[in-house]
Amino acid sequence: MQSTTTTTVDITRTIETEIYGGDHSSWSGSNVTPSADIAGSSTTFAVTTAGDPWSLEITTRDAGVVETIDVTETIDQTSTTTSLSIFSQ
Repeated sequence: MQSTTTTTVDITRTIETEIYGGDHSSWSGSNVTPSADIAGSSTTFAVTTAGDPWSLEITTRDAGVVETIDVTETIDQTSTTTSLSIFSQ
């Protein structure tokens, strides 16, 4: 007697990751001067030496989710098992 069993497994899953960060505020530059504390909302920046090259970079980020990653996977698996039984007396 022979028996065959086929098993199929289909899995679809999503792994969701959220990365949190704190608030951040910074500035960097050359040949620029702030008018007050750089955290102040009314602070202005002026070129220190007119005619010379200058640069200014201001970075601000509120606290909360800074990155979201979603990974979706699909796993399809099929297995077949064949059994053979022999009976005798």
